[in-house]
Amino acid sequence: MTTTRVISKTVTFVRPFILDGFDELQRAGSYIVDTEEELIDAVSVAAWKRISTVIQLNRHGGIEYVPINPDQLSDALRRDGAQHDPAGPVSSASAKGRHDRARRMLGLLPLTKAR
Repeated sequence: MTTTRVISKTVTFVRPFILDGFDELQRAGSYIVDTEEELIDAVSVAAWKRISTVIQLNRHGGIEYVPINPDQLSDALRRDGAQHDPAGPVSSASAKGRHDRARRMLGLLPLTKAR
């Protein structure tokens, strides 16, 4: 018997967006994303494998569950700027990316003694 779980999270877009598989541009707002995972039988540790990820869209008076690519969703959220995924890489074009790059460059400068 396979054990599965569903993890739901809410994502928010401040601007309209579109992902592969969508028929039309979606309005800015909050959306529920469900990820179904399956327990991998491992001897030493419990591990979960993603089976599917869907986003809930309100269409034609009902809720439609549309399959999405979670990597594409993360990219769209970073481009939108509504939130930052702390687990994901920091874009070098973002404010944090520019700040981190400046700190690294300052660390490369030789130290001089004050006279």
